[in-house]
Amino acid sequence: MKSCGENVNIDPTCTIIIPENMEIGDNCLISSHTTIYATFGVKIGKNTMISSNCGISSYNHKQNSLNRLADVNEDFKFSKPVNIGNNVWIGMNSCILPGVTIGDNSIIGSGSVVNKNIPANEVWVGNPARYIKTLTI
Repeated sequence: MKSCGENVNIDPTCTIIIPENMEIGDNCLISSHTTIYATFGVKIGKNTMISSNCGISSYNHKQNSLNRLADVNEDFKFSKPVNIGNNVWIGMNSCILPGVTIGDNSIIGSGSVVNKNIPANEVWVGNPARYIKTLTI
């Protein structure tokens, strides 16, 4: 990894694509069967929990193409890093899409698809993820 803090627990069933582009802070948990595509960078802050079966991707494909496999060299234009803040909890079966930043202390409910930035101290759920409430920290 690009950097890995202390007391990090990554379940052995997880898959990390291009781990040298991933940074993870202290005291983090990544639960079973989570897949992280760190191709264009993934940063996870300290004290963050990622539940089972989640997908996090900094990689995307060209959208308007008749032959996506032939256009793979253009994918970098559509791919962006993912930044997950400190003390974040991402619920089971959630998906975090390229370019998303999740603010400190936020919660992403199970089964959510996060396609835009999430401010600090908020709870978001659903597909696409939508604001539920602000947390008092």
